[in-house]
This record gives sequence, structure tokens and C-alpha cells, in this order.
Amino acid sequence: MRRSFNTTVSWSLNPVTRKSWLRKALPVFAVLVASNIVVNTYQSLHDFRAADQQAAQRVDVQTSLIQRLVEGRLRDLNGMMAVTRTLIDADNLTDQSLHDVTDTLKESLGDSSIVVFDGSARLVAGSRPGVRNEISNLTAILDTVRAAPATHLWLPVVWRQSGALVVAEGHRNRAGKFDAIAVYLIPLEQHLLEGVKLVNGTAIILSDSEHRVIARYPRYSGLAIGHELVEDNAPRQGPIPGTHYTRWSFDPTERLIATRRIVLGPSAGYWTLDVGYAVSSYRDSLRNSMYINLAGTTLLLLMLAGGVLLIYREHRLHDRIERFAGTVLTIVQNMPTPVTIVDIKTEHIVLANEALLALFGAVAGKGQPFSRLFVDAAGWTRVREVVTDEPVPLLTRDGIRHMLVHCTRLRTGDKGDEPDSLLVTLVDITHQHQLLKQLRTEADFDALTGLANRRYFAKAAEKAVEHARRHHRPQSVLALDLDFFKRVNDTWGHAAGDRVLQVTARSFENALREDDLAARLGGEEFAAILLDTDLEQARTIAERIRIAVQDTPISLESGATVSQTLSIGIALYDEKESDLGATQERADAALYAAKNQGRNCVQIWVPDTTSPLNEG
Repeated sequence: MRRSFNTTVSWSLNPVTRKSWLRKALPVFAVLVASNIVVNTYQSLHDFRAADQQAAQRVDVQTSLIQRLVEGRLRDLNGMMAVTRTLIDADNLTDQSLHDVTDTLKESLGDSSIVVFDGSARLVAGSRPGVRNEISNLTAILDTVRAAPATHLWLPVVWRQSGALVVAEGHRNRAGKFDAIAVYLIPLEQHLLEGVKLVNGTAIILSDSEHRVIARYPRYSGLAIGHELVEDNAPRQGPIPGTHYTRWSFDPTERLIATRRIVLGPSAGYWTLDVGYAVSSYRDSLRNSMYINLAGTTLLLLMLAGGVLLIYREHRLHDRIERFAGTVLTIVQNMPTPVTIVDIKTEHIVLANEALLALFGAVAGKGQPFSRLFVDAAGWTRVREVVTDEPVPLLTRDGIRHMLVHCTRLRTGDKGDEPDSLLVTLVDITHQHQLLKQLRTEADFDALTGLANRRYFAKAAEKAVEHARRHHRPQSVLALDLDFFKRVNDTWGHAAGDRVLQVTARSFENALREDDLAARLGGEEFAAILLDTDLEQARTIAERIRIAVQDTPISLESGATVSQTLSIGIALYDEKESDLGATQERADAALYAAKNQGRNCVQIWVPDTTSPLNEG
């Protein structure tokens, strides 16, 4: 008897009418929007000041670091000059000695060079051949030093497309006589910033007391070594002492710059180190944040306006929702597909339609555990957690049916907060499941004997090889063939031959162990895979099969009784082989040897011999 949906289910989809809270919340929301605008404005101004302060401190620290690097190079340069003076004083000046000096300081001063001339500007020694040709205006430099031997020249030059420094000084012997001129070529830009992690947008300029550029980073196309550095605008004071904002003539980018003065000595003047950050590099993100805040404020204002519109439309939407809910309930009640709503926490049925009740009866009523509908409760646990296309057996009034179970998470409720639920739909595919099962059986098993066919045997062979190689276990293969089977067909007919095949296959399979696989490969040919089995164990099993088949009388439909024997070949699988193909060939060779030995016997293929040995 069919049960009525209305009498068995009291769960409802009808919404509960509540008074609108939006009308009361709207003024509060307006105050919050105004407060948000004020807070965001203050926060943006504060963030800009904090970003400037942080960037100034960072560029100041980095400037100090680079200053120490430059001063370290100057100390090494002074050391090089002192060693050169000592070599001149000791009259130990050679090309090799100068080369040793530059090579010792190569790590800090790079590919520097030294060339020494006598008081008449004749070459005395050089750290490497041809170095005098690499120094531009060398003649003018020598003339200047000769005219004023006490002069120390510090000249920025371009060397190998990079900034370099030429230092020239005169030398007086112990008697006070001017006797030599030492010229030093220092590739200042080479390795200057090695090991220094620079912030994106960083610019560095090193200039002398005459504002001539000695080194620069990056290498601006409009700023050459030795050119005078000019600022476009008067600098503005930076966030902390020692910093300022400015623009260079060759770079229109506004930068926050920290400056350091590096003293060279009482007669050589000083250098100026400027390290600058592009203001846009740290302010652009703040501007983007400010624009996002502005967009958020605009969105809040739009939401405020939308709230007013929602209040107006709410009562109209309420009526439509009620009508829609009634329509959905009617659809669920009258769907031909079994549908139910299950509480996630309790796993009990909350709502069941007529199709579900008609299929399962009272066990599918409200409050019943949904898992009771399944043959195995674990099936319900599996389908509720994982989406699957595999059918699940369920217990219906008509017996076990295989169905697809589809679960959709949803939220239901009336006056209070209800737990999450599952919308469960069932699709009966029992007929398709049976057809698929039958097709799979026909594809993998021999229809006459019920043993695995050649296709299934090949798949099982792959898994057997994988097992043997992973666990390093022995594995044997049997090749079997019925003796004089053609006589049976010729004497008693093909129906009798089929009967002999069936009885022999049953005796063959019963003589094997549980984990062994028996298969019919075609005609009267059979095979078996023996897992974890060495040759001695395989011989015992093969003898058991041979005797079982030999001692089993076969009754034919004509009333006659016949007996059948078979020959068996055995081969052991070798782990070096990637499949069972070669093993099967060896088992077939052993089988042919058994045939040649008179049939009804067992032969083993021994790998270290050229022919099988009769073990039967």
C-alpha cells in the first residue's frame, strides 16, 4: 500500500516571515561609513609620512654602507701607493714587483694598474705590458706632476666603458730630489657594489670636490664620467637630517637622497657620495592603497543607497519567495526520482518524497537512519564523502537494487539555525549494472570452462611479474596440453570434446592452490601462474594436477566413460625479464619435451642446460 507524502513528512520548505532588521540598521550603517571615510583619510596621511620616514632611514643606512666600501677602497689605494713608494726608495722597482702589488689588492681594487716614470717622464716599470697606452691624457698628467712634484692628481676617467680613477704623484728621494712619477689606474666602478643588495629604483653617484662624476649606478646615458653634476631644482629638506628631495638634470625622477662626504686627505680634497631612492618606488603602493580605500568608500556609499532600495523591495520579494518555496515543495513531492534530505549530524531522514517511500517503504520515513537503506552501511559513508559514478547496492521492497547515489550539500531551516543537510537523489541502474557485469565476465573468462581466458591471463601476468620483482620471490609457469585430444573429437564428436575440456578444467583448477591462476589459452592448451613457487614446489603441484586429471573418469552423454591425460611443462621466471613471455616459451619447450617423452608426464626447464630434464 502506498504511503501518503503529506501524512508521513512534516518537514517544510516554507520560509518564516521576520520583521526587517535593515530599516533599524541603516542609520548605524551610515555612521559607520562616515567614520570609515575619516579613519581612511587619516590613515593614508599617516602612512605617507611613515613611508617617507622609513625610506629615509633605509637610504641613510645604505649610504653609510656604501661609504664604508668606498673608504675601504681608498685605504687599499693608499696602501698600494705606500708600497710603491717603498719599492722606489729601495730601488727594487720591477714590472714583476708592481704586478705583485696589483695582484695582491685585486679583490678590492679590481684590475688596477701601476706605471712608474723617472723624473724625465721615461718609463721605468709597469704592472702589465701596454698599461701606459690605456691611460688617457698621460702626457699632460706627467707634465703637470713634473711642473709641480708635490701635486697629487685625482682624475676621473673612462676605462673600458666604466668609471675609473687616475691618481698621479711625484716622488722625491732621500736627498729631496724629484726622481720619479707614479701613476695609478683604479677601475672604481668595478666590483664597487659587489655584495650590496640595492632597493629597486636606487641611484648612486660619486663625485669629486669639483662636482665631476667619478662613478655612477646605473650607467645613465646622459651622465658621463668626468662630467659636472648639476641639479635641476633647489633640493627640499628630507624626513631626517642628511637627506633631501631633488631631481638631477639627466634623470627627471624625483629622488629621496642621502649624502656623505668622503675626505681624501689634506691635499686631495674630498668626494661626495649621493644615494637616492625613487620616490615613486615606495609611494606608488601607498597611492594604490589610497585608491583602493577610496573605491571601498565609494562602494560603501553605493551599498548604503542600495540598502534603502532593498527596504523598499523587501516586502515584494517576500511574497515571491513564499510562492517559489511552495513550487519547489510541490516539485520534490511529485518527482518520479527517489529524493530525500538527510541531516548531516544525525544521518537521519528529514524529508522523503513519494518515489522514495514507494521504493523502500517505512524504513525511508522521516527520522529513520538513511544508512539502513544500504546493504552495507560503509557504502553510505563512501558516497557521502566522495563523488563516484560506481553503483551502490540498496535494500528495496523488491530486493537488492544497484543505484547511483548523488549527494548535494545544502542548508535548510525555519525559525532557528538548522544544521547542514544533504540532498540525496537515487538513480536505479540495476539493469545496466547486470549487463556490465556480464560483459566483464565474458571478456575475461572462457565461456566453456569458466577459467580465465588469454586476455585475463596476460593482465594477471603483468601483476605477477610486478609482485615477483618487488618482493624478490620465485615464480613458476605451467604449460599444459591434453594428450591425443583430437582422437576424442574424431571418435566421440565435438560435444564430447567440450565435455572433456570442462571436466579436465575443473580437475585442473581444483588441484591448484588458492592464490594460483588457471587459464585456458585456446583449444586444449592451458596454463597456470604459481606465485611464490620454486621449481620443486611447482613439480609437486604439476604432478598433483596430472594425477587428478588421469584418475578422473569422464561420463559422456552417450553413456560411455573415457579418461584423459595431459602433459605439463614447467619454467621458472627470471627477475631480469620484464614480462612472462620468455618464461612461457621455456614452459612450452618443456611441454614439447614431455610430449616427446611419451606424454602424461611433467618436464622442467632448467636454465643452465640446453634442454629440459625429465623430473616426472
